[in-house]
Amino acid sequence: MRIPSFAIAAVLTSVSIASASFSDYRDRDVLRFTPKEPKPFQQNKDVASIVMREGIPRGGGYTYQYPRENPEPFMTDAAGAMEGDLAMQVELIASDYSGVAICIAGSVDLTPYFEDGALEFWIKGAEGGENALFVLLDDGVKSNGESLQVKLRSKSFGDITKEWKHFSIPLKTFGETGVYWDAKNTREVMLPFSWANFKGFRIEVRKDENTAFKVWLDDIVIKKTMPEYMGPANYPFRNEF
Repeated sequence: MRIPSFAIAAVLTSVSIASASFSDYRDRDVLRFTPKEPKPFQQNKDVASIVMREGIPRGGGYTYQYPRENPEPFMTDAAGAMEGDLAMQVELIASDYSGVAICIAGSVDLTPYFEDGALEFWIKGAEGGENALFVLLDDGVKSNGESLQVKLRSKSFGDITKEWKHFSIPLKTFGETGVYWDAKNTREVMLPFSWANFKGFRIEVRKDENTAFKVWLDDIVIKKTMPEYMGPANYPFRNEF
């Protein structure tokens, strides 16, 4: 009986496939192109904590604002951005004590970086000349769950302008004494700030110090080291309570 030619071809093909090793299959395209080496992952070796970069904190991070009727912060490209495509728009009620906080998931120990580290971020004002307080928060481990705050006046480090401006503030200028509001006894309480339990960043205003307040924030990080301090005289500054 004569075997059809297509059947012979099918048998030969199956034999050749069966005889081919896995390495032959894996390397079948090796002569067609040269594989590129993958780029190494770019780590921020000089960054101790990323508070906000290109988005609301993920994995358990969160934002909050006060008072309750204050607008929520949000990511936008309306003002451009210095890093990536988006920045966070923050609008505060100028006629009240108002603020917005950005908190990370968990907490970070900043004690190794207290002497040489810095808070760094970009900020842009809607009008320029905005007057604010830059605030760091701990996780409340020393104050019954109420985050202690260390604060510095924005104007101590230069003016907020209508153009993007970079602030680099030595951590040690914030000092070691924090404060929190005791609502039950309606008073402020001062305790040692827990640099071992850093929780986040807050920007706030005091009542009637601005006629309006809207800014954009970008790339808020804690750096492990910073260049030699070149800011205004009278260093270090006293905490703002």
